[in-house]
Amino acid sequence: MDEAELNAIRQARLRELQSNAEGSASASSSAGGSGAGDANAVLAQLLEPSARERLSRVRMVRPERAQQVEQYIVRLAQMGQLQRKLTEKDVVDILDGVARDSQQKSGGQIVYSRKPATNDDDDDDDDFFD
Repeated sequence: MDEAELNAIRQARLRELQSNAEGSASASSSAGGSGAGDANAVLAQLLEPSARERLSRVRMVRPERAQQVEQYIVRLAQMGQLQRKLTEKDVVDILDGVARDSQQKSGGQIVYSRKPATNDDDDDDDDFFD
């Protein structure tokens, strides 16, 4: 396979995954989620295409985190804090902040408990030069 064929396959797979993600989002909005369509329209105006693509990829892996980011972006827009469309880097920065906040809230500390090292006095027996 040459590079053009691989790129075509990747693009087709990405479109398929995005349509599946949009389908699941619309299914959840019709099942009782209010305002999801409005939020998508607002996000379309606030995000550059690369940022929307990044957010859709995050939605496939961590839908709750993508939803938190979307709600945050919509709140920023409602408060008039956004002066331009957000780039992919902006979305990554927001994702990092959300991940950091959720880790702090969940007490994401890692505690290592190690067994104390045994102190063998057998090392003295190996000294021939006493």
